[in-house]
Amino acid sequence: MDRANSSKRRTMKASHRAATLALVATAVVGGSAVAQSPAAPDFGSATGEVTALVIGWADQDGIDATTGKPTVGIGKLEQLFEAKHPDIDLKLINIPWGSGSNTYGAKTESMVQANEACVYHMPSSFDFAKRGLLVDLDTLIAQDPTFQDVWEGDFLENAKGWTPDNPDATIFLPAFTGVRVIHWDAKLFTDWGVEPLSAQPTVDEIATKAAATTGINPVTGEQNYGYWYQGKYAVWQFQALAHAMGANWGQVNNDGTWTINWNTPEYLAALKKFIELSKFAPEGSLAADAMPQGFLTDDNVVTIIPEGEPGYFIKELIDTPEQQARLRTSYNLRGADGLGGLSTIEMYTLAESCPNKLAAWEVLKFLTSDPDVQRYYFAEGGNLPTIKGGGALMTELSVLPDAEIIATEPAFEEARYPWAAAQPRWALQTALEGALAGTLTPEDALIQAQAETDAWLADQ
Repeated sequence: MDRANSSKRRTMKASHRAATLALVATAVVGGSAVAQSPAAPDFGSATGEVTALVIGWADQDGIDATTGKPTVGIGKLEQLFEAKHPDIDLKLINIPWGSGSNTYGAKTESMVQANEACVYHMPSSFDFAKRGLLVDLDTLIAQDPTFQDVWEGDFLENAKGWTPDNPDATIFLPAFTGVRVIHWDAKLFTDWGVEPLSAQPTVDEIATKAAATTGINPVTGEQNYGYWYQGKYAVWQFQALAHAMGANWGQVNNDGTWTINWNTPEYLAALKKFIELSKFAPEGSLAADAMPQGFLTDDNVVTIIPEGEPGYFIKELIDTPEQQARLRTSYNLRGADGLGGLSTIEMYTLAESCPNKLAAWEVLKFLTSDPDVQRYYFAEGGNLPTIKGGGALMTELSVLPDAEIIATEPAFEEARYPWAAAQPRWALQTALEGALAGTLTPEDALIQAQAETDAWLADQ
């Protein structure tokens, strides 16, 4: 799929999706998926054992350490599934997101190579599909008279990718979506006498207000910081910033290859701005992989906190009423196309090596479209539903003052970066860390990222 066309389509549909993703109602008119008609392979019967890999959930029921409220482990989904499909034995393997050599990507790769599962939560699905390791789901859709497009807006339409036999294959189903938003501390803005962050902030507004709220708080006498960044995930914050400043990473070419351009004047300007903003962040931001110390408490000392995502705040803020007026939320940065920020649609796929594809297909549909499962994703992880009418599954969100922003943000995300879990991401991330640490100039950082990316692309 040509990225420019995908981005254009998303831009045209953004206002429609924003309305349909609103909190109180998500009723839209949608038809069944338009399936291709490849040869009909024999997928066997929908019985037997199916193993699925999921990422980032609690293994067991427990008690939330912050709120004291009970939590439900991922095993709940096995129970729900087998009650509805008694002829299929679902086994869930749950792994953490991890980092470095222990990242989910390395574990997924080893499991796929060893044929350890049939269904995968797979952020790197584009790469696996190009290598011929994923089922073209259109072959299953074509043989399933019960299949319907139950997902919001163009979620299913955008589940396309390259396989060796089909440049426009459906390679995943959209299980749930997160958000990437910008938080701001209302109390600290009041203390400083600075106008709060607007609902749709610009780069200049953030830079100005970050500078104005860095220093000794005039009311509390504490050191405050105007900005936060997660150094270990700097690539996403940088992409949002860069896109808002006119940068364009490249495209997927007609032959399925990628053109990636890191070393451009627009990215250079964005990196210099990122370094400028980093001066308003507390020490330790470069090594951070989460929110700042004191986040969601009265001890918070950072005024503007980008890259808020569900696991950090939605469930926690709903369960902490005393912080709801303090921790506020704005939309992510947007470019001239009206879009911005990391696409947070979580992709569930089916491995080509699966010996039990028809049963696995039932598991895949269940994990991505069953209302009880989507409710679980929201209740236990704060993840937003992807199915039509999903607003009814997250009514608790209404207690937050910025509920509409949170619910509609996914409509304005950029098209999925195909390289999001591939080497170009890590090449850019490493270069950004060097530039933020001061061991590389901005110019040298982008030259390094481009060279490493070009070398990797040449080997594909």
